[in-house]
Amino acid sequence: MKRILFYSENFCGDKTKGGLEVATFRIAKALKDSGNCEVYNAFRSKSDGKEKSIYSDVVKLSKSDSKFRNELTRFMLKNEIDIMVNMSRFYRHHHIVKAVKNSGRDVKIIFMQHFAPGSEIKKPTFKSGLHLLKLNPFNPLYWLRSSIYPLLKLPRRFKFSNIYRSTYQDSDKVILLSEGYKDDYCKIGGFSDKSKFVAIPNIFELGKRDKNQAIKKEKRVLILSRMDEIQKRMSLALQIWAMIEKDPDLKDWQLDIVGSGHNTDIVKRMIKKLKLKNITYHGWQPREKFLMQSSILISTSEYEGLPLAILEALVYGTVPIAFDSYASLRDVVEDNFNGVVIENFGDLDTFAKQLGKLMKDEKKRQELALNTFNSSQNFSSERVGDKWLEMLKKL
Repeated sequence: MKRILFYSENFCGDKTKGGLEVATFRIAKALKDSGNCEVYNAFRSKSDGKEKSIYSDVVKLSKSDSKFRNELTRFMLKNEIDIMVNMSRFYRHHHIVKAVKNSGRDVKIIFMQHFAPGSEIKKPTFKSGLHLLKLNPFNPLYWLRSSIYPLLKLPRRFKFSNIYRSTYQDSDKVILLSEGYKDDYCKIGGFSDKSKFVAIPNIFELGKRDKNQAIKKEKRVLILSRMDEIQKRMSLALQIWAMIEKDPDLKDWQLDIVGSGHNTDIVKRMIKKLKLKNITYHGWQPREKFLMQSSILISTSEYEGLPLAILEALVYGTVPIAFDSYASLRDVVEDNFNGVVIENFGDLDTFAKQLGKLMKDEKKRQELALNTFNSSQNFSSERVGDKWLEMLKKL
């Protein structure tokens, strides 16, 4: 029986709402349910440490680095931990490594990266600052970003190159969300060894699934996204919709935007600037109603770790269309089988053409929608849990 300790910044229980915390809880539960593992949770905030949920034991650690290491070491010794899994970001990893060494036990260390390698470097650039400024020159924050970002770019590249390399060296396994991310990780870290990498996606709960809902859709297109322009590129989606609205054969279609974030001002400004009519910005709302109604989901992200909005769409029979701009997309969407993939990022004409074609062809939409159900099975707790168990056996 393996004793596995999951570290996360926040407690990971069955009522947790954060994406990383939910992912951690689902993985821990799948391993516990297998009957082969006892699971534990160490964290620093958002809990008083009294709730244990599925865990054999939990510990709330100090925010002081030295106390953090000592408390973590004591907890590992008390519970005779065999495997330490860091589900948080890089910045706690070296403290975890020190705590493991201080324990004197042969504890295996796993680091799981929940985002696309290199995403930390993409936002603080002069180019991204200018992009935001162009979309809304009246936001003073964007002026500040444009002036500061060039000063951050090179130091961050050097910093994260070292962090990626040291994290890999100090871990027994590094889990990435897609096979396609291995090369990206190595490029940033400046090394070529890939022997420690394992590609395992997050678990996505399938919920209630009814194939009839795939063919009972309305003439609605959905954007389900955080309003983060640099990553999600909402401006591209709105430009594509402007092309759609010029087609008189599609005048009875509606676009719904569901989500919130720090670039909401850009979305609202562009809707007015482009004079879009068949569009509603809803802000943050429960997602299920929109997924059940919508025939198509648009995604224009430049990068993702694992596209959860697209996974949700597959479960509800909502056909996704997205740019082929990150490796994990191909793990989720097979072009012309359960969705549509646009090969070149930023090719708005092709995207609009393929979207319009899909909107006009109800038979094709239903065919793709029915295919979404089987593909989403690859992310079930049983299949992902089996991949974890297989990896743990090799440690």
